[in-house]
Amino acid sequence: MKKVEPNSIEAVVLFILYICLQDGKITKKEVKELVVTAPVLQKMYLDIFGEFIHFDLQEIIDENFDYLVNQKDTFSSIKITDKEQDLFNNLLTDEVTQDIALLASRNTASADGLHDFENNKYLYWANRWNAV
Repeated sequence: MKKVEPNSIEAVVLFILYICLQDGKITKKEVKELVVTAPVLQKMYLDIFGEFIHFDLQEIIDENFDYLVNQKDTFSSIKITDKEQDLFNNLLTDEVTQDIALLASRNTASADGLHDFENNKYLYWANRWNAV
């Protein structure tokens, strides 16, 4: 996986897929929902940061998917690992970007039914980032 810049669209997609992975898999329904969400993510970035971001969503999904699946044990355990905390605390530092990531991850993970493990990690980050 190439270097992901903090508060980038890649960081948001990584977080979305991470939440989706918590039930042990990232389903086609979830990926489809993420693809449908892409224009909304672009618009949010334009509205918030004043810049239009053109990106190849499928490439971003594929890279992040491979990264997470190869480290599934690290990123989908019941307990929050130090690696998870370090990664997402460094990648999602802006409150608005955190809100976008939380909103989009819950929506995407719900595409196949929001599993308790997905919801637990979502709630952890929502509380950590004071979004609830």
